[in-house]
Amino acid sequence: METQIASEVNAPALHDIEAQVSFYEKNSYVVLPEFLNSDEVRLLNDTVDQDRRDNPFMWWYEGNPRCACNLLVTQPVFDITYRRPCVMRLLEQLMNPDFCFASSSVQITEPSDTERPTGWHRDTPYWFEQRYNINFPQVICYLTDVNESTHCFSISPEPAGGEILDDAEQVEKRGGVHFYGKAGTAIFFNSSTVHGLTTRKTENQRRILQIYYGHHSQPPINDSSIIPPRLWRDHPDPEARKFYSRLNHMSIMYCDGFSIPVPKELQL
Repeated sequence: METQIASEVNAPALHDIEAQVSFYEKNSYVVLPEFLNSDEVRLLNDTVDQDRRDNPFMWWYEGNPRCACNLLVTQPVFDITYRRPCVMRLLEQLMNPDFCFASSSVQITEPSDTERPTGWHRDTPYWFEQRYNINFPQVICYLTDVNESTHCFSISPEPAGGEILDDAEQVEKRGGVHFYGKAGTAIFFNSSTVHGLTTRKTENQRRILQIYYGHHSQPPINDSSIIPPRLWRDHPDPEARKFYSRLNHMSIMYCDGFSIPVPKELQL
């Protein structure tokens, strides 16, 4: 099938949760226009630049010097991104009150003098006990403008809770969608769907904020993001404390190392 385009232009309105859910049911993704406003995008990009200068040792996830997974620790200003109302509404509709923060990162894709086809893959298995088979929903927010002349995120749409095809058959039969948008635009999707980075010959750097959400009742997706006590223990909002309370092994290990008691109910 032909590759199509997804953008903020053809997305359901953020205030129309029924339209968003209906679109998601058909495609396993939905675009979120203006997830961040221009001032927030500018603030976060400036913070990324500052963090790369001040904390280069934190930009080395799995050997990648252009990926940072612990801005929860080094840059609390990123707290403005994780519980955006438009995402909380979707999580409430598509999941259940069990949802929680799982992991986050900022990733930078540098200019390239070659093009490469989309690296199609699935991040996680489906969770078939859940209505829409969602285990770890994900948000990718662009921190730079993205169009046909830049690297972009791509996804192969599928009906939520519908027939699951293997990766190659999924792309062949259902096609792919390139996600374009100005900085601040985001896409919400099931991490179990087929998706990937499309690399283009370009002089433009692409920056994304990637956020995973999960279930309190399920194991953490990974140990990449340390969740500091200021969020799961000290946050003034009890709903926020609950949201950040699914601690991974790394978070618990650091708490043990610094003699920070972790309540028994938060331990793995």
